[in-house]
Amino acid sequence: MNSANEQSRLLRRINALSFALVETNLYLDGHPTNRAALDYYRSTYGEYQKLKEEYESKYAPLTATAGESDTEWKWVREPWPWEIGFPEAGAAAPTKPLYGDD
Repeated sequence: MNSANEQSRLLRRINALSFALVETNLYLDGHPTNRAALDYYRSTYGEYQKLKEEYESKYAPLTATAGESDTEWKWVREPWPWEIGFPEAGAAAPTKPLYGDD
């Protein structure tokens, strides 16, 4: 699997987990003692954190606060998550970065 497809796959999974967390959060607002929902939220949050860390270590920060650095403001150096796109199966991935070197 090429890097662009792997990046897209990972970002799709992170987005799906993020959606599941928001929905579970809303459910728990009305059912705060539901053990199954609490367990699901904790498990999903753990997987979300793991994949988010993997994505940010391989590609770029997903949020401005994740781009903190002592030497550079990394948030502006890479395409933002919504600029990446999701190539369809078999579609050609971009061959050049969206931004040039400064």
